[in-house]
Amino acid sequence: MIAFALLACARPDTGSLFGDLQTFVESDPAAADAHFIAAIDAATTELAVALPGGENLEVTDALLAAWDRGVDLEVVTDVDRAGDPGIAALTEALVPVRLADGSLTYFDFAINLDVAWTSDQVVMSHAFAIADQQTVVVATTAALADTGPRVVFEARGETLVEDLLLEFNQVFGGTDATALTAFSNPAKSIVEPRWAYGTTDDTTLGVWFGPQDRLVKRVIDAVYGARASVRILTDDLSNDGLARALQAKAANGFPMTVIVGPRFGVASSSQARELEGATPDVEKFQVLATDRLPTVVLVDFEQTRLGQRNTSMAMVLTHDLVSSSRTWLGSEVETDQLIDGALFVLFDTDEPDGDGQQALLSLFEQQLDLAEAL
Repeated sequence: MIAFALLACARPDTGSLFGDLQTFVESDPAAADAHFIAAIDAATTELAVALPGGENLEVTDALLAAWDRGVDLEVVTDVDRAGDPGIAALTEALVPVRLADGSLTYFDFAINLDVAWTSDQVVMSHAFAIADQQTVVVATTAALADTGPRVVFEARGETLVEDLLLEFNQVFGGTDATALTAFSNPAKSIVEPRWAYGTTDDTTLGVWFGPQDRLVKRVIDAVYGARASVRILTDDLSNDGLARALQAKAANGFPMTVIVGPRFGVASSSQARELEGATPDVEKFQVLATDRLPTVVLVDFEQTRLGQRNTSMAMVLTHDLVSSSRTWLGSEVETDQLIDGALFVLFDTDEPDGDGQQALLSLFEQQLDLAEAL
């Protein structure tokens, strides 16, 4: 207590409070998964791991090695990936594995009807590993064989670890996106993460979790609040509200650019047509040379028309930009209200010159070079 009182008078060392935040854009899935493997290999006491799949057996081997050397290990994955060879091997070895986000049926009071979603429409998209309650590795996806670039964050910091563990413990404990209240609302608790996590450079990190924090709505709000431009990279944009927001800004002279991937329209073909047919002023492109694209939204990376500098935001989601509502034109659609996932945002109140923001801008520009008009 005496040492704490003495330190409290000194200026906080952000390096010791947070450690380092590093952003990587990996074009090779194996290179992205290598970050997970390194963190798993370094763990000595505890591992909390969320995987959206189990196709990369090198990740599984690292987890089994940690389990064999006595590391306290828990794994969360999507129920639809139980048959993946990596997940099956973990289960066979008696590793504690939680299969989350199964099918869902309930009575919707808003429309007075029974509605149902299959398990493949309810998604566990988290991809992170927390080692020894100190080191965090987060990615847009992990342990899947899909080709395409991935974004990976590596960080250290007590507050970030605490908040990720709160989210992990909810899903591992059974309170996932399928857990609803009597009013059909998400039963998951809002973690209330400290949206501003200090870093060792000029960038500030913000973190939110879905479905309770309504991640796609936050993207829509960011589009409406943009003062310079918006660039979106995502595999699928099937969201009428986001399409309207993009068109409203573009019609007022703000540059709005969207790049979608090969799965465009899979979540909802009718909502995807909103982007195709109802956004004439939005630049739209598609990349078909890869299996999947990550979701990255870049807001206000330029000065405003008045020459001012607004806070730039680089938003990274673990899932596509799907519907904010659960039904569209009377039919159930894939919705972020039934997806367990995360939103990571890099803020910069000055020029977006941090390594993380620049890496994400380079990713967007690389994919734009590969794209063709939609």
